[in-house]
Amino acid sequence: MPKVLMGRLTAELWLPNLLHKFRNAGWEIAISEDEPTLSEKTLLAAVGDVDAVLAHNADQWTATVMDAAPQLRVISRTGVGFDNVDLLAAQERGIVVTTTPGSNAEAVADLTLALMLALARKLIVNDQRLKQGVWDPILANDLHFKTVGILGLGRVGRAVARRAAAFRMEILGYDPFVEPSDLTEANIQAVDPDTLYQSSDFVTLHLPSTPETAGLVNARVLGLMKSSAFLINTARGSLVDEKALAAGLQEGQIAGAGLDVFSTEPVTASPLVGFPNVIASPHLAGNTKETMEFTGAMAVDNALAVMSGDWPDEVVVNEVYSPRSTRTQTS
Repeated sequence: MPKVLMGRLTAELWLPNLLHKFRNAGWEIAISEDEPTLSEKTLLAAVGDVDAVLAHNADQWTATVMDAAPQLRVISRTGVGFDNVDLLAAQERGIVVTTTPGSNAEAVADLTLALMLALARKLIVNDQRLKQGVWDPILANDLHFKTVGILGLGRVGRAVARRAAAFRMEILGYDPFVEPSDLTEANIQAVDPDTLYQSSDFVTLHLPSTPETAGLVNARVLGLMKSSAFLINTARGSLVDEKALAAGLQEGQIAGAGLDVFSTEPVTASPLVGFPNVIASPHLAGNTKETMEFTGAMAVDNALAVMSGDWPDEVVVNEVYSPRSTRTQTS
């Protein structure tokens, strides 16, 4: 009987109506009740006889953890990111890593636009003043006809572009993995990064967390941006040099920021959330009731597919050489 492991938070948020899929397939389900997500200590104690895992983005899948899981064949992420999984270690051990591409793209794009609107119209500060009894609106700015620069034009970036087009915004884009001709067809003007930073009223990040993108938005980049521009990050906190951003906000290099992600999560103390011109949220861009149900269903189906010998190419993110792992298989 195959066994799947997940943390309490994963079971409660993503899978309350989906666990029957595992049961119907004859799987044993193990839910860690001690922690909402799975720490390395918990994982080391729990993975010895596990064949599959549904992994939250806070669960750290290191080589050490994988070595303690000799039967593990698939790590199925409940999301699109995989920076919490050591892909090389998984590949070396024949462990398939899957994600749920596209499952939350529209939700993330919705929040991105919401942050742009709230910052442009000074919605939060005007709300706070009114609740304090101050009827003295702070003059704000339009969103339509402004320029948005989108870094990363995968599913989320393009979903943001569609929304921006509805506001008749000029759309600039940069993605080294997308042909400029493809962007032109989507009414996105392909530019180099520096031109994007210099020309945009809103710079929004939709890139993965990699060694190459770490600290992408640094003091130099902030110096290129307009003093009236806003930075939006609904991707990964590691993309932004947070010390440089705090300094830039303090010095008025940019007008403000909308941040859904941070370099360390959960945030317990960050100077960024204290700025009145920063709107912060607790990494919720991709989490709506509808999206989480869809994401959970994809994650369950991915695990079941891999374990049954199917090979869902579009969701596998590491280059495991074969759908049939050399690891121990259970019936």
